[in-house]
Amino acid sequence: MNSLSAVGIFRRNIKILGPNPEVSYENIFRMYETENSNQQNFLYFNLLNSVYLPPELDPNIYYTVTINRIMPWTAISYNEYRSIDLWWLIMLANNITNPVDYPAPGTSLKIIRKDFLPSILDTITTQLRR
Repeated sequence: MNSLSAVGIFRRNIKILGPNPEVSYENIFRMYETENSNQQNFLYFNLLNSVYLPPELDPNIYYTVTINRIMPWTAISYNEYRSIDLWWLIMLANNITNPVDYPAPGTSLKIIRKDFLPSILDTITTQLRR
């Protein structure tokens, strides 16, 4: 594999990892390469980069859903977007940081409207390229 630059490379550009949906969480962060003492290369994410949405989202860009049973984030993403890959955006829109904790029944969640997804995903990508 080619050496990665000091600022890393996006996962989608690392051909040995194979294809991954463009909207997946793994595609928004850059990856870095390191070697261990056995001269093996390892890829890792630098998750210290901040990705955020404004704390008060414009009510026109989202709707709310109320969760009626315990569900994983990927299932909520599929129900709302027909894709399991936008779980991270649902968590981001609701200021939730732990993906292991599923929302309790009765929890209301903000869901970004599909027509706003391209501009929001572009804004997030722009944040990370700085």
